[in-house]
Amino acid sequence: MTEGNQESCYSHRQFCSLGPLPPRTPARPDPQVPRERALGRCAHGKIGAFYFFRDGSEDDPAFGFCDIELSVQHVAPGTVRLELYCIADGYQSLRGVGTRHPLRIAVMAGDRMLGVADWHFADVICGHADPMSFAADLDIADELFAQIDRAELMKTIGEARPCE
Repeated sequence: MTEGNQESCYSHRQFCSLGPLPPRTPARPDPQVPRERALGRCAHGKIGAFYFFRDGSEDDPAFGFCDIELSVQHVAPGTVRLELYCIADGYQSLRGVGTRHPLRIAVMAGDRMLGVADWHFADVICGHADPMSFAADLDIADELFAQIDRAELMKTIGEARPCE
């Protein structure tokens, strides 16, 4: 344990390709992001899960996020809105804390990073599966929007507390 009864965690990098919004079907819910589709062109993708693991462990998830949807949307000249919607997975071994170590989300064009947003997520509460969302506007040149092909949840460190 570290200072203040906090435990250090780490995550692995996860990414998804971005493409057109999926069409509506009876078997699939409508995409949760972007919230305002009429604002401009957009691309959408999904990541099944992103977990933080206890330091020193390769298979002991402390907390995480699942059913992650990501979108990028051209909302104004030189501005791309990154949006995320997910379910926090508090059914693991610890309570996730996002105040000091944000989840970093990169917008990519091939191997080139076009922008990064830091999400200081709300606590992932033990015994809960709560919806969470995030949005950030990034300065990305208009001509680069068409080149955006993926979003990446970057490898990072995290903090967690014991469940109460």
